[in-house]
Formats: sequence, C-alpha cells, structure tokens
Amino acid sequence: MSGLNTEKLVGRHCKLQKPVRDHDGRSRFSEQPRILREVNNLDRRMYLVQFDDGATTFLFPDEVVIQ
Repeated sequence: MSGLNTEKLVGRHCKLQKPVRDHDGRSRFSEQPRILREVNNLDRRMYLVQFDDGATTFLFPDEVVIQ
C-alpha cells in the first residue's frame, strides 16, 4: 500500500476525473462515490467505491480526487 493512511480514506467521497463504468456497465461521471476500501492487486493500488444507488466499481487513484 501507499504511504496514505487507509483508515482516513474509507468513508470519504471522491470526485471522478473522467467518465468511468461501474460493474453493471453504466457510465458514471457527475457522481461522487464513497470509498469502501483501498486494495493492492498485482502491485496496483485501487479503490473500491460505491455510488449512491449502491453500485460499486474499482478505480485507480488517478481517476479520482479525494475530498
């Protein structure tokens, strides 16, 4: 994981930098999903985020701005 404190990220909202697709294939952009957890997979840091309607997806740190 990175030097960021994971506990401080969980529960925070983020702003999408570009349109992304959730697991159901819906395009998202103007929403501000909540970070559920930070994961490290194959040396890649990602955030599992949840949108207001309950849909989730994984995003890379360069796709969001933490608020």
